[in-house]
Amino acid sequence: MVVLFQNTLCLEASALYDNFDIFTRENYHKMCHRGKLQKLRTGGNGRTALISWQSIPERFKKQIIDKLGADPIDLIKQDRLEEQMKYDPAAARFFSEFKLPDGRNLPADVQIQYTNDAQLLSTIGQIVHRSQRQKKALGGTSAGIWKNIAKQVNSIDQRSCPHTLPTNHRRIQAKYKLFIEESYGSLVSKKFCNINSRKVTDQIKLLLLSLYCLPNKPYNKNVHDLYMQFLGGAIEVVDVKTGEIFDRKDFMKDGEPIVITEATVWNYINDPKNRILVDKYRSGKLEFSSTHRPHHHRDMPQFSLSKISMDDRDLPRKMHDGKRVKTYYSYDIASGCILGAAYSKKKDTDLFIDCMRDMFRFLYLNNIGIPMEVEVENHLVSQFEHTLMKAGTVFPFVRWANPGNAQEKWAETGHRVKKYGYEKKYQDGIGRFFSKLEANRTNQEKIFDEENNRWKETTYDYDQLVAEDRALIEMYNNDPHPNQDKYPKMTRLQVMLENLNPNMAAYQEYLLSRYIGVAVNTTIRRSQYVQVSYTKYQLPDVDIMSRLKPNNRSVTAYYIPTKDSKPETIYLYQGDEFICACSEIVKYNTARAEWTDKDQEAYTEQAKYVASFDKTVKSEKIHKVTVIQNTASLDPVNEVEIVHAQESPEDDFDFDFETEKSIKRNAVDSL
Repeated sequence: MVVLFQNTLCLEASALYDNFDIFTRENYHKMCHRGKLQKLRTGGNGRTALISWQSIPERFKKQIIDKLGADPIDLIKQDRLEEQMKYDPAAARFFSEFKLPDGRNLPADVQIQYTNDAQLLSTIGQIVHRSQRQKKALGGTSAGIWKNIAKQVNSIDQRSCPHTLPTNHRRIQAKYKLFIEESYGSLVSKKFCNINSRKVTDQIKLLLLSLYCLPNKPYNKNVHDLYMQFLGGAIEVVDVKTGEIFDRKDFMKDGEPIVITEATVWNYINDPKNRILVDKYRSGKLEFSSTHRPHHHRDMPQFSLSKISMDDRDLPRKMHDGKRVKTYYSYDIASGCILGAAYSKKKDTDLFIDCMRDMFRFLYLNNIGIPMEVEVENHLVSQFEHTLMKAGTVFPFVRWANPGNAQEKWAETGHRVKKYGYEKKYQDGIGRFFSKLEANRTNQEKIFDEENNRWKETTYDYDQLVAEDRALIEMYNNDPHPNQDKYPKMTRLQVMLENLNPNMAAYQEYLLSRYIGVAVNTTIRRSQYVQVSYTKYQLPDVDIMSRLKPNNRSVTAYYIPTKDSKPETIYLYQGDEFICACSEIVKYNTARAEWTDKDQEAYTEQAKYVASFDKTVKSEKIHKVTVIQNTASLDPVNEVEIVHAQESPEDDFDFDFETEKSIKRNAVDSL
């Protein structure tokens, strides 16, 4: 009845003479003819004539307002869908949580459209009920309500209120009826995840991805060309693993080949899920893992030496022969401190063992126990899997890092911090020529000669590179810890030393020496000592001789070298069996006139060992016997006369351990 047409408030002409009885039809036509009423739209063909509200004389407007019960301007504001639409949180929640058959959520823009659809339909229901009540009160019909609603729906600005409601009044009415019956779910289009509506089938997708993964790494355009050649019969596509040939019938619909565009090929290849699959075949293992493969997220340890991480790397600067120094580092993860480092021109197991030696030398000198856990890679360490690196042998826990997954080893983080935080700061030429970051990209100047594969660059001596790297490690360990909020005014080394794990096991040097120590084959001499590196080491007591294998005094002496390369203690093994620990024999001056307290102690210790040997020999009695041949032929048993051996003059010696005098006398006699 009251409508907005061409942004002008209008009144249906029939209401003036049929509903309101303002004047007759004849008077209406006369007033229009005389220009007293402005007709904006003529009737006919299902349309109703519209009269501008502004053109109606004031005396008639008052009567119309009385009939309507309100000002038409207020009524048109009430009937505008956008102004009456109220936010429906239930609709917004329903469409945001709605799951499609493949598990996906509705696209964000579709969620907004469907929410607006629900809100508009709820508003339409209110308008319909109100209009029906008004028509009934005025004695008219509600046949044109849905047409007016359709006009208002069509006038909605999609930019401010996007929706998917139809434009035809009958379809809007059907949509509203279905919405009343089935609620929000009726608004979701059945086209989502409709397999029958897809042009590219699973078989086509498989073929496209397979062609894209050919060894020559074709471009998207090449994949499209190969697909079209396959449809035309120019080529056959065969599964290498099974030998199965792709059937062209699977790529036809209604007897016609399914033709796709290059854009379709690009879309399917670059679909995020498909991209993961093709990159598995087209990319290297490391690149695929760092780009697509999920990784674990971990917290740092709270105590130092709860876990250490070990790994090798090459120093970035080259030696004069064009090769790089091979290094092996051991990091404490909690503090970031470097515990040990080793250097070599070859990457072999000796490099790893040298790093272990350097680390345990540092721990031993600082009176620190065994780290709780070690993290290593397989390359250089696998041969120690059942010995040194067996969990419980030295380290309570051992973690083997997966090959090709550098990001899981904390040592890689330590390498990066040391390289770009210290080496780049204090050394020239640190970086990579292919680095994305310009600051980390090195310059290369090519030498154009007959070989055509050389570049100008500065080279260094091996000893210089090692010395400079050790100096950087010293600086690295004694610089402030990066987390100053947690460790204010503390260096990495201080954090490591002051936050030790309280559950660390004691340092078992005899066990470690066998795996990371220096091995020297030697022989026990005079039931007293072995000689290693021109130094004599004494057995702890004479009873050690009973632990040796029969007729075998050969042993292997292990020791962990110190800074002066002269160990204080060595550890003897026969095969896999630990025999004992031996300390260096301290010599004394042969001239009594020059004796010091140290000489007195050395003399006493040696005298005790000799006296202990003599007592052991004396305490083990061996009977002196003779054998008599039995002449009786019938008696199979030979009689043996047992005669006790007479004591020799030496057996009269009686050693008194309580008196230093007897110790000295026996020591002199044994010289």
